[in-house]
Amino acid sequence: MTSNTSLYGIQKSRKAQKHVSSSSSLAFTSTLSSLLSTSALPNAGTSRTRPSKNKSDIFTYHRKNSLKRKIEIKKEGVRGNEGHSSTLETLNSGTVDDATLHRSQRRLKAKAKIYSQIKRGELIENEEMLVDFDQKWAKEGDAESSSDIESDDGHGEMVEYEDEFGRARRGTRAEVERLERRKHCALVGAEDLVQMSARPAMPSKLIYGDAVQSLAFNPDEPILAKMEALAAKRDRSLTPPEMRHYEADKEIRTKGVGFYSFSKNETLRQDEMKALEKERLETEKSREERKETKARRLKDIEERRRVIRGKRAIKQGNSFLDLLGDELGLGK
Repeated sequence: MTSNTSLYGIQKSRKAQKHVSSSSSLAFTSTLSSLLSTSALPNAGTSRTRPSKNKSDIFTYHRKNSLKRKIEIKKEGVRGNEGHSSTLETLNSGTVDDATLHRSQRRLKAKAKIYSQIKRGELIENEEMLVDFDQKWAKEGDAESSSDIESDDGHGEMVEYEDEFGRARRGTRAEVERLERRKHCALVGAEDLVQMSARPAMPSKLIYGDAVQSLAFNPDEPILAKMEALAAKRDRSLTPPEMRHYEADKEIRTKGVGFYSFSKNETLRQDEMKALEKERLETEKSREERKETKARRLKDIEERRRVIRGKRAIKQGNSFLDLLGDELGLGK
């Protein structure tokens, strides 16, 4: 085994390994850091900015400030969290500053004013409000005693009134006044909407169909007197409507055997109808006579059958007696 071969047959490197000391590594690190710091300084004389290859187009313009917007949104969230945490800290500490207290009082006063206006019926914007104040007042009125309801000015007095559907109701005078105020506010609001609307309103009086404008014709006195005289002579009795009947020749269809086409002349039509009526009466009369004749014939047949059956019974009885006599005679 040669001197260059190790114990396991691996060839040793011909170059001698150099051991780097810690002092040399520290020196190299300090030199490298100084070079990096000097290269980071701007050098206007030797460097030149390259033109950007990514030009703005319609596909990337909407993402131009996306990073900036994300940063602003994060900052706003941090501010909101800070305000929320400060509010929680204020609540936990039990102390409220003057500005917060003043702001809360102002908001509560504004809400109380709105609620009072809604109770009085002065606000009609929100018809579908969450709180039904009429029902609430009715429940409170039932819970209170009669002495509390009665007031000095008589607003608690029970009176009868008519609601918007024409039904007779009973309630306090205050409720009636509140309903009247609500109706008045609704009318005022509707009038304001009509006045503020840019669309012109439809005329209240419109003429539909044929009409005579009497004001457009203004005759003189003599002509007017003659017209009134003619109008007085006019027959004002109702004119009977024109007689209209079915016309078979205007309809293409197969008629039955019993169909009869009447004349278009009213006189001939009446004569034809009278003739048909006469024929009908005669037909019914002859039909009744045939029925009576048939009934009499059946009655005669039944009578003859009854007579024949009687004769047959007598004959059978006589023959039976003869046979019985013969048998008795033979027996003796």
